[in-house]
Amino acid sequence: MLIRFFNRLYNFLLANKKVQFAYYSLLILYTIVFIVVYHLYGIIAVGYHTNIVIPLILLAFIELLKKLKIVSKNIYGKVRYLLTIYLIIESFLLLIRPIAITNQTQMGQYLSLKNPNPNSYFHLRPPHQHYRLKTYEFNYPRTTNSIGLPDKEWHLNKPPQTIRILCIGDSFTEGDGTAFTETYPAFLTQMLGQKYNNIQVLNAGRCGSDPFFDFQLLKDKLIAYQPDIILQSFTTNDFYFDMLVRGGQERFSTNHKLKYSKKVWWEPIYAASFTARILIQTIGGYDKNLIKRHELEKELPRMKMDAISLFTQYQKFTKENNIDLIVYTIPFKLDFEDKHDNADFYQLFNNQFSSFNLPFFNLESCYHTYIQKHHSNYKDFYWKFDGHHNAKGYKMMATCLEEILTPYINKRENQFVNISSSSPLVDKNNVKH
Repeated sequence: MLIRFFNRLYNFLLANKKVQFAYYSLLILYTIVFIVVYHLYGIIAVGYHTNIVIPLILLAFIELLKKLKIVSKNIYGKVRYLLTIYLIIESFLLLIRPIAITNQTQMGQYLSLKNPNPNSYFHLRPPHQHYRLKTYEFNYPRTTNSIGLPDKEWHLNKPPQTIRILCIGDSFTEGDGTAFTETYPAFLTQMLGQKYNNIQVLNAGRCGSDPFFDFQLLKDKLIAYQPDIILQSFTTNDFYFDMLVRGGQERFSTNHKLKYSKKVWWEPIYAASFTARILIQTIGGYDKNLIKRHELEKELPRMKMDAISLFTQYQKFTKENNIDLIVYTIPFKLDFEDKHDNADFYQLFNNQFSSFNLPFFNLESCYHTYIQKHHSNYKDFYWKFDGHHNAKGYKMMATCLEEILTPYINKRENQFVNISSSSPLVDKNNVKH
């Protein structure tokens, strides 16, 4: 019935020569623009529109072959029937957008995790860009600074005896799911500002980042801002997902270009068709990020060694620059829902990191304590569908990290006292009036 309805509608529209001319002109224009954009920007040119336009182009092409008498009427009828079914399936899947096969940006473009953006060596946004962290659950504006990070402008000159805390990580550091003033670095600024003078908290978070990107950014750009303490996130998502797809340090080539591991030649086909995605996943054994489901266990030893190597270099670099490096992991909403925890992941790397005296903190127990203290449910701290923290969640995150930070800040204070008899950094709670 749907096929009959579509064929009648299609024939009715193309019966008018003006409509027919406009229709074919738009298809040709789309094809030209798509080829140009694809050449310039790669697979991100593929969007929801592509999934619908491709079967329409194929239909137009088979119409042309029929008019030129290259194909018989019988073959034309069968091919058109199949293409019509294909278009209906694509339209239906586009309407419902199953999570298992959807991998799009906020603007509906295909988000490839195997094909890096050629302009994102440091995984940064453009400087002074206005953008939005947006889903159908929330919509928050952001503006990047001159580095391309979601924070106010930073100054290279650090005031004397000032403690700079650099928060670096992925979307939970950038603050996806809340306003700029309610990210965990923003809450940390408020909390620490009530206790200390001359504390600066810098937000170097970027959605989709991972510790490899963060370390490269630190070495090449952020070290110039003279951080004293670094809060670096390292989550199960970084390990079991980002590192599996992108690889490790080898992604940073000598020509200043990114090269991810395990690229597949047929990804454009996967991107441009929901039907192809279903077939590739069910028959090919891939997940929606084009990772073979059986590959994880084989890749774990390599990923583990990459992570240890990274943080060994990371700690060496921070020690040479008199920086305290704090690495932490957090529980995700799914960890609460599935009653999983980070115990295995945390234990694995806590044991490995302890061999070279790198502290690794798990905020999970602090989260549980905080939720119980406030007589709440974990659902109150995460967005229902998106899974990121809301403002309450980021305040909880900041509270847990403040507890970890305090000894490091006090150590820096004592260093200032030893250097000078004056006390430029004073605990406000201990000031005598």
